[in-house]
Amino acid sequence: MKLEDGILDILGKAQKGQGITDRDLCKTANIGVPELNSIRSGRREPAALDRISRALGLRADQIADMANEAWQAPTVALPPGVAMFSTPFADITVNHYLLWDPATLKAVAVDAGTDADALFAALERHKLTLAKIVLTHGHGDHVLELDRIREKTEAPAFAPEAEPIADCKPIKNGQHFKVGGLTITAHTIPGHSVGGTVYEFRGLETPVAAVGDVIFAGSVGGIRSRWKPALESIRAGVLTLPPETILLPGHGPLTTVAHEKARNPFFP
Repeated sequence: MKLEDGILDILGKAQKGQGITDRDLCKTANIGVPELNSIRSGRREPAALDRISRALGLRADQIADMANEAWQAPTVALPPGVAMFSTPFADITVNHYLLWDPATLKAVAVDAGTDADALFAALERHKLTLAKIVLTHGHGDHVLELDRIREKTEAPAFAPEAEPIADCKPIKNGQHFKVGGLTITAHTIPGHSVGGTVYEFRGLETPVAAVGDVIFAGSVGGIRSRWKPALESIRAGVLTLPPETILLPGHGPLTTVAHEKARNPFFP
């Protein structure tokens, strides 16, 4: 699966998130406007790219690897009890997930995506009972099929406390709950959205965390406010999880804590 963000996406997110003007970026990076425009037009000038990356507080070595097409997401095998679905939304795709306890066959849906047919098929194929629906945040591409899933399965839905959604129960930071033999812990990590929530799952063969748009393979979701605190929240709430933890992002390929800690350009 293609990475969610390319170099220009990453540079743009870092510049916009910090409120840096083009003029200030050129001054800090010690480059001219023509060099900045050249990078934006698709040219990969190593010296200018290095200076821009450093001026934006990004890991220049990882940006260089992306420019050289040497940055790749890790190969991740999902453990038994986890299914991933990718559904279209305008010109992008959005991921949603189904996780279940193989012993009790009780399941949790994470986000709703834009087409729940594959989720319904997985419930039937594995003879699962959907016990809960949990939402990482309230953006439209992640909740489009929520009502349909609730209507068909009669499962209760939960949304972040800071992002209330009609007929969803609130999830608080640090809240624990169980579904069969699975233990789920909610970690509120605001930045991309005010209540963005990561769900840490224990009880499978490998620890798993559904991260929504908090972090992607090689990037982060667009941070709309409080740039540095948002990145520190990701570092504290995601990158301190066990290194083998598989990260289930809302867009793009799967990754792991170890890989992002070592190679994500947003975390020098």
